[in-house]
Amino acid sequence: MTNSHLSPQHEAILAELRQGPRTTMQIIRRCGVICVSARMHELKTDHGYRIGMQMVTVRDRRRHVVRVAEYRLLKGRAARRA
Repeated sequence: MTNSHLSPQHEAILAELRQGPRTTMQIIRRCGVICVSARMHELKTDHGYRIGMQMVTVRDRRRHVVRVAEYRLLKGRAARRA
């Protein structure tokens, strides 16, 4: 669970989350990461980051109301699994 093995995608996501909550759509656009949920899972389980997620309602580019995940970096590190 060290930072030395973070991929460029993980680094880009963490840089965004350090600035505040980000939706899946924002991370895709800003970081170029397509499979956001998989990278979040890796950051949590493989690297020990505490990342919260909630579903939020936003409008898409066609002005339709849609629900997307919004992620935020939580304080502290997750406990190591035995």
